[in-house]
Amino acid sequence: MGWVTRWVRGGWRPSKDPAREPVVPPVSVSAIYVHPPGSFEREYPRVGDLKYGRENNPTVLGFEEALASLEEGRWALAFNSGMAALSTLVFYEIARGARRILLERLTYGSTRSLLEMVSSITGVEVRLAGPPWESLLDLVCWSDLVIVESMANPTLRVPPLSEVYGEARSCGARVVVDNTFATPVAYRPLEGGARYSLESLTKYISGHNDVVGGSISGGFDDDLEPLWNMRKIMGTIMQPIDAYLAWRGMKTLKPRFEAQSKAALEVAEWLESREKVKRVYYPGLPSHPDHELARKELNGLYGAVVSFEIGGGRGEVFRLLSRLKLVTPSPSFGGVETIISYPAISSHSNLDPVERAELGITEGLLRLSVGLEDVADVISDLSQALSAI
Repeated sequence: MGWVTRWVRGGWRPSKDPAREPVVPPVSVSAIYVHPPGSFEREYPRVGDLKYGRENNPTVLGFEEALASLEEGRWALAFNSGMAALSTLVFYEIARGARRILLERLTYGSTRSLLEMVSSITGVEVRLAGPPWESLLDLVCWSDLVIVESMANPTLRVPPLSEVYGEARSCGARVVVDNTFATPVAYRPLEGGARYSLESLTKYISGHNDVVGGSISGGFDDDLEPLWNMRKIMGTIMQPIDAYLAWRGMKTLKPRFEAQSKAALEVAEWLESREKVKRVYYPGLPSHPDHELARKELNGLYGAVVSFEIGGGRGEVFRLLSRLKLVTPSPSFGGVETIISYPAISSHSNLDPVERAELGITEGLLRLSVGLEDVADVISDLSQALSAI
């Protein structure tokens, strides 16, 4: 079957009861399961076995099978948040010997906070680099583990991923790509050469601003069981209701992502024409510093997030936000509603103001996630809000 068919229809195990056969996979909320015949004669549980809800759940297992097809991976594991997925992966890699971690400097603020905390607890050395991307490439072979984003939060910088993989292969470093902004519709890290693809399922894959979740997908079977064991011990498995909602949302990911990418490009081009907008960050624009990289690495789609900078600092930002009527000030991105956030006081509030400015996260930078409303209505609302500043 084709790629989309596999993850839209995959993961469901019919009961073969023609009188009571649902088309939509049901939600299993039982916390415990009957020991199957023969389970007392071997080590139990193992990956895929059902015994206790902290280890596995039928709804979660079905979702993970479909998700692995989406990622073109050998396996996928679902977690109760994106940070839970990343935390579990980092501790697994440290347990298997990683002592030097390279983190893309322009990344989600909580990712950086996690690595700083882990470093202080374990003594593992963490270095930050890129952009400029040359500084990142120079340190790949210094590291045991490299963590990058396929599109960086919030200025949508796109690292030279193919070069990162090439450097990593030459020296045995393992690469983690947080693919949340691109999704597998635009980019599939495991096909390129990443060891792991990480997603915040909260964003595009669930797509409706009603789920918190995360995932890790991989292309090597020997990573699955130890990572599953780490998830079991840390208690970071996704809950069945969330897995059901994420699975349902994932089925419409491709048409949603394509429509939102098209709308976001239209909004980005409009913003770039406004006198009161100092700068627009969108990889689909020729003005973006990584436009050529994005054009080569991504699948002709650049996502729904557009960041733009206005003058006047926080006062003008707050004035603009207070005038919005349709666009909703809120965190997150990738949902069907258009929302806007202010990175300086949200996703990147933990950074020093000087470093924020160096990374382009100025006091006037706003991050817009374009939803599925009529794009003319989104532009009209932005226009009337911009007129107030």
